[in-house]
Amino acid sequence: MEARYRFVEKKVGSATIKVYNDRPQTVFEMFHKTVETYPARDAIRYGDIILTYADLDRRVDELASFLKKDGRVGKGDRVAVFLRNDATFPTAFLAISKIGAISVVLNTRLTKPELAYQLELTKPVAAIVDSETWNKELDELVKLKVESGSLAEMWGRGNTCSPAAVTEEDVHTILFTSGTTGKPKGVRIVNRNFIHSAIRLEQYMELLGVSDPAVGQKTLIVAPLFHVMALQEQFLPCMKMGNTVVMLSALNIKAFLELVEKEKVDYLVGSPAIYRILLGTEDTKNYDLSSIKVAGFGAAPMSPDLMKEMKKAFVNAKFFNGFGLTEASVSLANINGECTQQPTSIGHPSLGCEAMIVDENMKEVGRGSIGEIAVKGSNVADGYYDNPLETKKVFRDGWFLTGDLGRIDEKGFFYVVSRKKDMINRGGENVYPVEVENIIYLHPKVLEVAVYGVQDKIMGEKVAAAVVAVPGTTPTAEEIKAFCGDKLAKYKIPEYIIFTASLPKNAGGKVIKEQLPQNF
Repeated sequence: MEARYRFVEKKVGSATIKVYNDRPQTVFEMFHKTVETYPARDAIRYGDIILTYADLDRRVDELASFLKKDGRVGKGDRVAVFLRNDATFPTAFLAISKIGAISVVLNTRLTKPELAYQLELTKPVAAIVDSETWNKELDELVKLKVESGSLAEMWGRGNTCSPAAVTEEDVHTILFTSGTTGKPKGVRIVNRNFIHSAIRLEQYMELLGVSDPAVGQKTLIVAPLFHVMALQEQFLPCMKMGNTVVMLSALNIKAFLELVEKEKVDYLVGSPAIYRILLGTEDTKNYDLSSIKVAGFGAAPMSPDLMKEMKKAFVNAKFFNGFGLTEASVSLANINGECTQQPTSIGHPSLGCEAMIVDENMKEVGRGSIGEIAVKGSNVADGYYDNPLETKKVFRDGWFLTGDLGRIDEKGFFYVVSRKKDMINRGGENVYPVEVENIIYLHPKVLEVAVYGVQDKIMGEKVAAAVVAVPGTTPTAEEIKAFCGDKLAKYKIPEYIIFTASLPKNAGGKVIKEQLPQNF
């Protein structure tokens, strides 16, 4: 296949990165080119609401005009977005983009104090909020509030405005990290980041042989759009390719399966745990899932038995395993067969990205050696909002230090072994929790697992694991230890294994290991 996009080099600050040679310069420009190309194609399908690209463009124009003219929101101003997955979110996100303002996308699961912190930090001049779930006690933190329930009055007025003069290096969106340690940090995502993610996924679809621009495709988004995966790796690539976004406001297995069959969805993204639940229900056998051409996943390894079930259920699907962070979405990837051949690997650097394993002095370490995973490319964000110290610490000359410890094998595949802060020192031997989790995840009866260290008077720390079993199964601690026996050194095998109905998580879905049992 002859590539439609080629890379050229671009200087950004002190760094040189790869960028696509023929690219839009702003997210709104990218969206509007699609509107001009496919005006009558469905852009959004949510419940009974169907918006073509022309319909969506008109709504975007009217909301953008209101924000600019009535709300006096200008380029560089921050606008909070507190919305669930529905037809309002795409409209609001793109309207803010059109006027050159910065969308501060908020997690709708946060508590009032958590939201207050993020609003006080970013000081938005306006907020577009869900009428049903917004806490009115937060009104004092925004100058202008637009409730989703009031927007229907705006459609059809014909108000319009011109797009702002924006560059690809201007900040487009602030997304907050999960904040498992300390306060969440606001990540400054520039136009270039979103644009390159969209083009990159478009290229992967072409490389996998599953794209069909003539008729378009459909993706089903069930993960919240305030997460980088749903926003940057599903929604925006669809806006680039002229595909249709089908949305669910929350995960419901029956509704999920019905939509895949009814809408003939082409592209899914989910965690292995979600796929495990999905394929573990009898309902799955009652639906036609043959339309799925790509099943993407991340956050944890896909066990061989689950991959077999995936192939049975999604008979026409190819697979995509992506590794990334809010600061650098999908930096490494396993493509199709690699997902089976290297199930615990996070793959190779994704298109246009670079990655290496470095020591504390940013020097690259040899293959097989453990160090921190550093990534570089057009997907790496601009830094943290109003946090120069943390920005300087992890954004270095175009490289982003992920905080993940990893290694590269002789074939060039990357592996995560631990978060730096989670490393366990067992009697002088380093145990990397993710490395152990990756093995336990391969057990067919394990839905979720968290490996962590517990204090020990003699060894300093010992290895513990909290396990959530696949519904309907009853694994034992001895069974899991035996499973690890020929895959891990003895000192890495958890000495304590507990079974729990769920893992403690924050609003961003990250496990809070400090809340796991510490006394054994």
